[in-house]
Amino acid sequence: MPVVAGATPGFISAPLLIVLALAPMVLVVVFLARGRSAAAVGVLAGTAALAPGRLVTDLEFLADPSASARPELYRPEVFALPGPAAGLWLLLAGLVATAAAGGFALRAVGARSDGQAGRGVLLTGLLGAMIAAVGVMMAPFSSEDAFVPVGSAFESPGLVLAGSLLMAFGLPVAAALSITSGTEFARGGLLGLGVGAATLALPNLVSGLAVPALGLTAGPIVMLVGTAGLVAVAFVRKRDASEASADQGSDESGEASLPGSSRLRVTAGVLGLLTMLTALVGALLPSVMIGDLPGPHSPARWLLFAAGLLVGVLGITMFMPPLTESVRPALSVSWSGVALAATAVLTNSITASELGAGLGPGPAVPWIAVSVVLAGATACCSVVAGMVERDDREESDELVSPPALLIPLLAGGVLAIGAYGMPTIVSPDYTEPALWSNFGTPSWGLLIALCTVLGVTSLALRSRPARASALLAGAAGVTLLRLLTLPLASGQIPGARAGLGWWLTLICGVALAISAVTAVTATAVRRSKK
Repeated sequence: MPVVAGATPGFISAPLLIVLALAPMVLVVVFLARGRSAAAVGVLAGTAALAPGRLVTDLEFLADPSASARPELYRPEVFALPGPAAGLWLLLAGLVATAAAGGFALRAVGARSDGQAGRGVLLTGLLGAMIAAVGVMMAPFSSEDAFVPVGSAFESPGLVLAGSLLMAFGLPVAAALSITSGTEFARGGLLGLGVGAATLALPNLVSGLAVPALGLTAGPIVMLVGTAGLVAVAFVRKRDASEASADQGSDESGEASLPGSSRLRVTAGVLGLLTMLTALVGALLPSVMIGDLPGPHSPARWLLFAAGLLVGVLGITMFMPPLTESVRPALSVSWSGVALAATAVLTNSITASELGAGLGPGPAVPWIAVSVVLAGATACCSVVAGMVERDDREESDELVSPPALLIPLLAGGVLAIGAYGMPTIVSPDYTEPALWSNFGTPSWGLLIALCTVLGVTSLALRSRPARASALLAGAAGVTLLRLLTLPLASGQIPGARAGLGWWLTLICGVALAISAVTAVTATAVRRSKK
């Protein structure tokens, strides 16, 4: 059924879309018929992991159908804004039902697990998911048709960007959770994720091949490569009990065997270095082109340069055993600085592509997009390494004392809302994007950083002193990057001066730094008194 009134798709897509829509339920029926209910539940959960992102992306049909690059559903032929048709409401309802099915499935499976996956399966599955996530952020196809806009996720409207980010971050997280929840559940979860990723990639692939004036790009191919990795990991054979007991890292709970924390830290370090490399290249290359010549650089490019260096330096410490455990939590936090800076740089590219007249995005755009995905993958790997460290830790260190941290931590959390929500730069001729006013592409980076800092402030009270201090130091480092916005932009913005958001950011950074020191010193003082 049509999603836009009086419009048709760019090719005969109904057979393909119906097959892709039914594929998860076919897998569920097959697994249930064979008595493998955990795998069936995994399929539902894996498919549901991408449903929120797909739902947000499809809401663009309500905001502006002509800006939706979805020729398998709608190919505009005039510059008009037709209303939604019945097919759109059915599409949105189906995604809501998919998400609900995944939620009920997770409740049904509970804490049950059923065997072990081999060591290294987690890393292989994460790699496939991260490759697919990179494909999500890339351009789905090329276009020479003025009625069919096309570009990477960062060059797309806000709803499309938000949905793409949800899917890009959901892929590695859902893959990691699936693999660590039991072999049968992991098999189903990875297959569900694979089908979900294929549902995104195949229509774009066929559109690029079958629709006139459209062309094939690397985006859907990269997604299918990642999908193949997820499916391959899903069929890794289950080890028997003798193999599991012989494995040094196995346990008797029946959960998937995680790689050792040292291997995970090394992987996080490698990803951190790759994040630094792509961020530095993206910062140095032009983000805007005027014809064949580079356009003016974004003042935020040096912010991206600094954010990439921060992740890279912290990544290097993952190869230094004396520092890894104490620094790793900071690496888990610092990724948000890359997202904060990248969105600020990409707003110039997006504006240039919208203005036209010889202006367009520069060669920095794909490097910056990849750096954001790699930064998120670094954080995921670092977090999983922390999970393994906690499981392997035999001594019972006391947690941070809440009274010692409560005041500076509460101050840092409250101030962060204003620090990331209000403009740091005030100028008569410039209005800086923020969360509470002038919401734009940089606002998504601010939202990511704010959520990360608020998460750190809530988690620090439940962490051991050294880890709480590292978490808070990482949050203070991200806040310092926010402070650098004013001095970096003051030379290019006439009359720029510090706004209320800048002063709140300064005080927030001081509060977080005090909290990082207090997390260690207060506990040491209490122990000495004992």
